[in-house]
Amino acid sequence: MLNYKVTYRSKDSGSTKSLLNKGMVPGIIYGKNTDPTKIAFEDKVLQKLMYSGGFYSKIIELDIDGKKEKVLPKELQYHPVTDKLIHFDFLRVQDDTKVTVEVEVVFLNRDNCPGLKKGGVLNLVRRLVELSCNANNIPEKLQFDLISSDIGDAIKISSIELPDGVQPTITDRDFVVATLVPPTVEVEETEEEDSETEGEDEKTDGDTQETTEDKKEGSLEDKKERSTGESAEDKSK
Repeated sequence: MLNYKVTYRSKDSGSTKSLLNKGMVPGIIYGKNTDPTKIAFEDKVLQKLMYSGGFYSKIIELDIDGKKEKVLPKELQYHPVTDKLIHFDFLRVQDDTKVTVEVEVVFLNRDNCPGLKKGGVLNLVRRLVELSCNANNIPEKLQFDLISSDIGDAIKISSIELPDGVQPTITDRDFVVATLVPPTVEVEETEEEDSETEGEDEKTDGDTQETTEDKKEGSLEDKKERSTGESAEDKSK
């Protein structure tokens, strides 16, 4: 479990702006049947923790001036203009505290997946799955093995093995997490071929039309020549 030192926030700690200028981020710890606790977290340390992965599903142990608290990150607030982190909310938990967390789904054996080898595409419907469990039983990640998955398969939540005591918050249906769909390149190539064929048909139709018109013009000219020729002969007679 991760352990970090933070400090209590009191009136003597200064305003939110002064804390931010000192490289500290103000925040609060709350929980059922407990009073909220105002604290300040060093910005650099908190940023590193945030980008380490699975931030919202990790129990963090805080050392608040010598007192230990277990918390679960719940919300981060950013400045609307600068996008700088300005506040955080942590949930105080015990081992048996029921929590709701979002956990990443990881897919194994992508290189050996039959469907992907054929050119299929793994369409992720849900990158994260919301789970309900005790604070001491939060899975770091969910895993699904693609070793036997083929194009057309739908990977549902029932296909993913969950730890004991862990269940999805959506319980009224067996929802889809990912699908293996056919390659889109083939469709695009077919559309291009159809366009080329249509173009060729248009050219052919144009050529045919032009030939017919030429024939008509030729026939008219022949008639004129024949008519002119007959008049000349009549005059000579």
